[in-house]
Amino acid sequence: MVPITRHPHAAPLLLFAALASVLAAAMPGAQAGGALDAAEVSMTMGSTTVASGGCTTTTISVDPDKTGQQVQLQRRTREGWRTLSTAVLGSGSTVTLRRCFGWSDLGSVRLRARWPKQDASNATGIGPVRTVRVVRAKWMRRVDRLVRGRAIGVSVGVGTVAGNPDDDAYLYRRADGTRRTPASNEKLLLSMAALERFGSSHIFPTKAAATGAGDGVVGNLWILGTGDPEVGGGRMHVLAHRLRDAGLRRVRGRVLGSTGGFRRDWWAKGWKRFFPDVEIPLPTALTWRGNRVRGHHIRDPERRAAAALTQELRRAGIVVKGRPGAGKPPGGLPLVAQARSPVLSTLLRHQNVHSRNFFAEVLGKALGADRFGHPGTIRKGARAIEAFGRTHGVRVRSFDSSGLSYANRVAPGGIVRLLWAAEEQPWLGALRSSLPAAGQGTLRGRLRGVTLRAKTGTLTDISALSGWVWLEQEDRWATFSILSRGMRKDTASGIEDRIVRAITGGARVPD
Repeated sequence: MVPITRHPHAAPLLLFAALASVLAAAMPGAQAGGALDAAEVSMTMGSTTVASGGCTTTTISVDPDKTGQQVQLQRRTREGWRTLSTAVLGSGSTVTLRRCFGWSDLGSVRLRARWPKQDASNATGIGPVRTVRVVRAKWMRRVDRLVRGRAIGVSVGVGTVAGNPDDDAYLYRRADGTRRTPASNEKLLLSMAALERFGSSHIFPTKAAATGAGDGVVGNLWILGTGDPEVGGGRMHVLAHRLRDAGLRRVRGRVLGSTGGFRRDWWAKGWKRFFPDVEIPLPTALTWRGNRVRGHHIRDPERRAAAALTQELRRAGIVVKGRPGAGKPPGGLPLVAQARSPVLSTLLRHQNVHSRNFFAEVLGKALGADRFGHPGTIRKGARAIEAFGRTHGVRVRSFDSSGLSYANRVAPGGIVRLLWAAEEQPWLGALRSSLPAAGQGTLRGRLRGVTLRAKTGTLTDISALSGWVWLEQEDRWATFSILSRGMRKDTASGIEDRIVRAITGGARVPD
């Protein structure tokens, strides 16, 4: 027999192993190899089907009791599980969360609850996956029916919702990335570009400058326009009295209207041949009564303005020797006096409520001249609108400022994004108030009882309506844009109005 030799330290080692085994058996959550049991996480849903804009509840429980500790609600994305919210477990190791869903959530949303390890007794616990089906709200289905089978794009949103990415700011989208002809919605783009460039209180003065000025006597007196589209008898009356107050007693030569400042271009790509004769007078830097006399578009507004000022000067007791005229003034003329235009915000309201093409092209030339240098042209104004769009990440193709061009292009989603950009500007109020309300101007007879501010647009078989509508259930504004083609105006307007009524009465913003 071979004798058994006992190791001198064997007894203490055996005793330690036995004690470890007893302790392991007594410790809850312990597993072989020292691993911890995961906490048990469960989640129940208040509803598994939710209309876009609506909400449901999720109740999360953790076992064993983890009261006062945190639990996460997560959503499955392409990149993996993303934490939507973190909450503290209340009494009974339970918490109930409210989760809302919007347009970008349409379809199946996979959710789970997770308790991240926060103590030494349990490993991280993850609950089973629950699926919520997000469906179109009733008002969205109504819009779907209105636009089905038609060449129409719709975009509705509320700007960036706090804590959510941009896509969650949309309430409804249908072909809103397709660029279409905006018609007079181009004036809305012009308004934003001009307000951003000039500010809402900017004025376009009508100036009087002179040659040979001295001791109350001048040679020729020049009227210099800068883009005021409302020059008329009132403006000349004010200018005459300002000249008298400045000490003017005699004009040895003539009163002359400047034909400079803007190029005398009167055409844009995409215009129909008859537009200059019917739709828009010649856009000049020095205007006279809308450059329209007894229903006809005139080509000599500068001479007519000079004739009016000559008459006003004589009435004010100032001697004017020569006959009024027009031409290109010499450079470096000293300024004698000026008459102010209304502020830009007022001019834009006069433009937008009745959709005045002449105002838009005059202000567009002024914008183009300021942005790209003199002389102002229709094309420079259009380029300034394009530049405004680029600044805010929106692709705009413009050939004019009035929207008469059938070649202009912008997507409804682009207009909505520009309106969102406007909501961050100090001139937002000026822009919104420049647009007609229901029943006003080009919205006469339309959308009675709806609170909105919106710009219309009309060309042959093309219609547009964009702006802001008040959400009755939310007490806040939503931005929207509707651009269409291929329909008669009365048909298109009827669809636009029903879409707007669906939005204002039914749209909800996810919390």
